[in-house]
Amino acid sequence: MDDLNPSTPQDDGAGEKLVEEKNGHNSKAIEVKYMTPNSQNGDAKIDIENLKTAFAGMGKEELMKFASDPFWVRTRWFLFILFWLLWIAMLAGAIAIIVLAPKCAPPTPREWWEQSPLYKADVDTFGRDAGKLQGDLKGFTTKLDYLKNLGIKTVVLSNILKVSDKQSDGIDEFKTIAPAYGTLDDFKALVSAAKEKGLELLMTLVPNHSSLKNPLFNKSSLGDSNYSSFYVWASGKGGFTADNQPIPPNNWRSKSGSSAWEYHEGRKAFYLHQFEADEPEFNFHNPDVVNYFTDVMKFWLDLGVSGFFMERTPYLLEDPDLRNETQKRDIGTATHTDYEFYDHSRTQNLPELKPLLQTWTKVLSNSAGILVVDGVSITSNRTVAQLIVKPQQLKPYPEFSAEDLLTLVNNTLNNNPWPVWQVQVPNAEEGSDLAEGMLLSTMLLPGVPFTTAGQELGLKNLHEIPWDNSTASEDTDVLSQQRNEHSMYNAYKQLVVARESPSILHGTLDLHIFNGTSVFAYTRLKSGNPGYLVVFNVGSEETVVNVSQINTVPEELSLLLTSDSSSMADKTKIESGGVSLPGRAVAVFRFVPKAKE
Repeated sequence: MDDLNPSTPQDDGAGEKLVEEKNGHNSKAIEVKYMTPNSQNGDAKIDIENLKTAFAGMGKEELMKFASDPFWVRTRWFLFILFWLLWIAMLAGAIAIIVLAPKCAPPTPREWWEQSPLYKADVDTFGRDAGKLQGDLKGFTTKLDYLKNLGIKTVVLSNILKVSDKQSDGIDEFKTIAPAYGTLDDFKALVSAAKEKGLELLMTLVPNHSSLKNPLFNKSSLGDSNYSSFYVWASGKGGFTADNQPIPPNNWRSKSGSSAWEYHEGRKAFYLHQFEADEPEFNFHNPDVVNYFTDVMKFWLDLGVSGFFMERTPYLLEDPDLRNETQKRDIGTATHTDYEFYDHSRTQNLPELKPLLQTWTKVLSNSAGILVVDGVSITSNRTVAQLIVKPQQLKPYPEFSAEDLLTLVNNTLNNNPWPVWQVQVPNAEEGSDLAEGMLLSTMLLPGVPFTTAGQELGLKNLHEIPWDNSTASEDTDVLSQQRNEHSMYNAYKQLVVARESPSILHGTLDLHIFNGTSVFAYTRLKSGNPGYLVVFNVGSEETVVNVSQINTVPEELSLLLTSDSSSMADKTKIESGGVSLPGRAVAVFRFVPKAKE
């Protein structure tokens, strides 16, 4: 049994120190015990006590010696400063990346007047119910649901101001409703009902002239010092014509072809009228006249209108020196007594027109209103007017081609990136397939489509809206078209809804011509949104178009609508390699754009 004693010399050095004496630690204090009372299979349990004391760290004094050593102090400060310098550098780098990295700013949201078509409705016809001789404001109010359901947001009311003659634009009073259309309370009720339905109403305003019965003209003709220069007055050249009439001041002609000057016996002077003789022209070189119309606009804005559609705008100002008009280069068969003989640079679109319109546009903007003007030849921007309506003219049919239409679109967008679209073909009968196709094909272009009430129904006669088939055939009245999913009404309505897509409001435009010059097409695309493809066969013969040549168009397209009630109208999917279109027909497709190669 002695051989098993661990303290015997036979332990082969097992009794040697397991831990050397070092750093002041005494290994003799370490006891190693074999604890094997219940050992199995020769296993043994060893208990080494006090071993932890062999590995104790440095003492306090030794640590303090290192902590106060200059070398380690400098090292710690160096590492501390280096850490913060690196941290600040990383922070500055992150900020620089955020600030300087290229980023795509979100597009500016479109205003309400940029989104919806501009829909102009004649109160006399649009507000007329069956059995009534004419429409009025109350009748118009009952038709607001039709406009809301159509998706329209901006409605232009025809001229409803007081006039002596309904056929005239000469206004008797600029703050009074024509009695034939109702009262001021009727107008307030219309505005209130329109607001509730999300409709914005614009009033038609013709400030170029008044009627002869306007109190302002009466005061001016009597030589009242406050109103003497409210209108354009001038003395004659001197002498008399062959029929013993005073000779007018210059050679200016009215639109009707006669002299633009009318002699007034009471004032013994001529007044200017570029249109009819009973429509004397205001003098907008007089600041008091400008202020008067500013006050008129504020009056109607306070009653809730959202702005004005200003007609005959190019004629607001004339040459103050009354210099003669010059002859046009191409006069055709016109003579010096014809309006078409002159270039009218003295009586239309004078440079002073721009600051005049800017004054009113600012007034309206401050009142959350807009100004829409017609016909001006000024470069379009929002400082002049929010929208400028100037019809785009194509060559007569069949002379114009898809290439002509593409050129017209490009030229229009080069002058104004968000124009008003009112493309006209001189000999295209209203309501024909060509007129319908032209309207539908321009609905998704960048800009605002202009629609005269009835065009959305494809009507030939725009002087009356057939609300039911009591005044029209069953396929043309409103109720019948609303029920027919392939009607012009529903095609127009679908495009109004499509205009709400980011691809239309903010997307790119890509124009194309196919099949010689007979097919006009374009795509509207914005990343992350469905694309739109519009195809218009301007020719009279049916044709098949391979629109898959457009590098973003996939092999299969989803048909949104077609203006032709052919078999394609009943399909939902169309192969892009073979789109069949009858003459003067339009088809509109939605698609998921494929990546450009």
